[in-house]
Amino acid sequence: MKFYIKKRCLVRIISFALAFVVVFAGSLIYNTNRTTLLKRQIIHKYQSAMENLSSEIENISITLGKTLYTGTPATLTGLTNELILQAGTALAALAELPVKHQSLDTISKFLNQVSDYSLSITKNVVKGESVSENDRGNLIKLSKIAKNLSSGLDEAKTMFSTDEKWSESIENALKDMEFESDLDTHLADTAESLSDYPTLIYDGPFSDHILEKESEMLKSATEISQSEAKSIAAKRLGLKAEDLFNNSEEGGKIPSFVFGFEDGSIAVTKKGGFVSFFRKEKEINSPSNDYERAVEAAKKYINGLDIGDFETSYYFADEGMCVVNFAFVQGDTICYPDLIKVGVALDNFEVIFHEATGFIMNHKGRTLKVPTHTAAEASEVISPHLTIKTTRLAIIPSGGKNELYCYEFHCIGDEKEEILVYVNTETLAEEQIFILLKTDGGTLTK
Repeated sequence: MKFYIKKRCLVRIISFALAFVVVFAGSLIYNTNRTTLLKRQIIHKYQSAMENLSSEIENISITLGKTLYTGTPATLTGLTNELILQAGTALAALAELPVKHQSLDTISKFLNQVSDYSLSITKNVVKGESVSENDRGNLIKLSKIAKNLSSGLDEAKTMFSTDEKWSESIENALKDMEFESDLDTHLADTAESLSDYPTLIYDGPFSDHILEKESEMLKSATEISQSEAKSIAAKRLGLKAEDLFNNSEEGGKIPSFVFGFEDGSIAVTKKGGFVSFFRKEKEINSPSNDYERAVEAAKKYINGLDIGDFETSYYFADEGMCVVNFAFVQGDTICYPDLIKVGVALDNFEVIFHEATGFIMNHKGRTLKVPTHTAAEASEVISPHLTIKTTRLAIIPSGGKNELYCYEFHCIGDEKEEILVYVNTETLAEEQIFILLKTDGGTLTK
């Protein structure tokens, strides 16, 4: 028996079949895209958690180091409060990671003990008690363990910095299989180094203060025209005015005229005509590690600005450029709020970066105060575990909009660390403490 299908019916069957194929293919593509998106979201979540955990453990290590060298109850209380917050942030990041309970519990226990012990010390200080040698010993142990944990987590963060590293584990998890990754093994190995902790149970200083106030320099400065600003910019760059283009304007706290040139951009303030920023885009080939030469090139540049005396605060190398930070000096007092950053290419030692936001926002004519207390009196505040190497006067920004007159004590700690301690010249309050971090690429502070 033969069956015949009418042409119209055949067309309908083919149409339905094609429609099914299209819908199926669309659904497949849609689901594939959703799976890819889901994987990316999971990977981003884990990478973000790793970054946060690593960062906070490093902060804990640094803050614990500071507690060893603070000489006043107020500063110690501030540092222990920081530790409580940092430990809480680290615990939240740790809870986001796909690790088994054993390594999770060990690291969590350590973080909880840091938080609890910090709270205990804070309560004792509030009662008027001093930090005992036993407490100090525990803080030393916690600090060393935190350094080891920070080092291990840095390795883990680097190992799991790529999407590919997570991909296979996530594929298994999406198939309802057990989530397995090298992270669990790595953290388990790292956790083993935490067995010896006590059972009782953070670009340099002042470089990025909050820009909430009105610029001191621009308050009474005269308005300039765009053509005047272009002439100023061209002179600074060693170019002709016609070499600059893309004229635009910038608002905010420092209203400026912005100009482009062949390989970069430059901004000149509308009031006063100060160059607030420029950056030359340059391919840096075979960068040198002759940082002393780079610092000298930066010094020559800033001296050529003819806007006063400056002193090198610190420097660091970043992607072939050495960024040198300069603080204004008035008399024998270094003024850290008045900061200018100068970047030097590490191949031909050309100045390719200039950022004067801190200087423009904070520089003003200051009448320096006569210290109420002598440097000798201020040195009595310094921890007995620090050896003072040099002393000088300094102005530092407060946590708000004010400036603090301090003695800057450059000290050496028990573990040969270099420490900067700032003691108020009027109140003898220990205002700030920084640990100098010296690397092959420069000196930073935490």
